[in-house]
Amino acid sequence: MIKTNKILVVEDEKDTLALLAEGLRRSNFIVETSIDGNDAIKKVQDFMPDVVVLDVIIPELDGLEVLKWIKKNKPHVFVMLATGKKEIEDIKKGYCLEADYYVTKPYTIDEILKGINVILSFKETSFN
Repeated sequence: MIKTNKILVVEDEKDTLALLAEGLRRSNFIVETSIDGNDAIKKVQDFMPDVVVLDVIIPELDGLEVLKWIKKNKPHVFVMLATGKKEIEDIKKGYCLEADYYVTKPYTIDEILKGINVILSFKETSFN
């Protein structure tokens, strides 16, 4: 039986969130969405995603704090930072906090899918 991967998309820009969610669903992922950091943590606990596509600048609790929480409490969950923070220092910080992939805005659904596929192929080779 083929496993359908679960993706949590955390993005406060509602149009971007809707486009990402629809594109991922069309690519046969099970998708849940969140618009803020506190809700994202709750959904990581309840939905148990394989991958979180996470914006950094979000309300309540910023994306880097969400990333830290995920890596401490749910280390098997992979995180892709998808953000407008493009400076090399921001990218380094994301990877230092153990982000698994980093893509900057503006991005396409193809870039997001590529990152998810890279993450999932790594997951398959690492944990099987």
